[in-house]
Amino acid sequence: MSVDPQVLARARARVLGAASIAVSEPVPPGTTAATDGDRVWLLPAWPDGATPAMLEEYETAPMPLDRAGQARRVLAAALRCCWRRLDDAPWPGSAATSADVLEVYAGMSRGDADLARRWATGELRRLADTGWLLLDEESGTVRPGPRVALWAEQSLPSLRDLLRRLPEPPPGDAGE
Repeated sequence: MSVDPQVLARARARVLGAASIAVSEPVPPGTTAATDGDRVWLLPAWPDGATPAMLEEYETAPMPLDRAGQARRVLAAALRCCWRRLDDAPWPGSAATSADVLEVYAGMSRGDADLARRWATGELRRLADTGWLLLDEESGTVRPGPRVALWAEQSLPSLRDLLRRLPEPPPGDAGE
């Protein structure tokens, strides 16, 4: 019995998240590749018009759903720090410190900044689990994840406008 390559790719993504392979390896059928130069990140290819309910059914929802609004704000803070040259494409972006992302997020929030940073730390992990961000907790860095590579060019102007209105990231080497 043969297994449909797209079904296999979706199952693999469900188990492994956004897996990566060496640039020299072939891209398996049923996946969309996003390369950052060193690695090729594999994402399942979904049919045009795949609904959020279908993605949720396959446990590959485009955003974590616990606190979707907060997750979007944390993603925006990360993009503000990692996508410094807004005229360029957001992928692969550049690394920023997690501390800088948390600082931008705290600047977007009202209330207790320490509490906001703690909540945002959990969201960074969830966004990394779903391929929206690449989080290296050991080095304390974050950068855009492979799902960002799949954004349509026509969706970027409004995102650029939004990011320009967010607080500036702290100055430094990260993201430059």
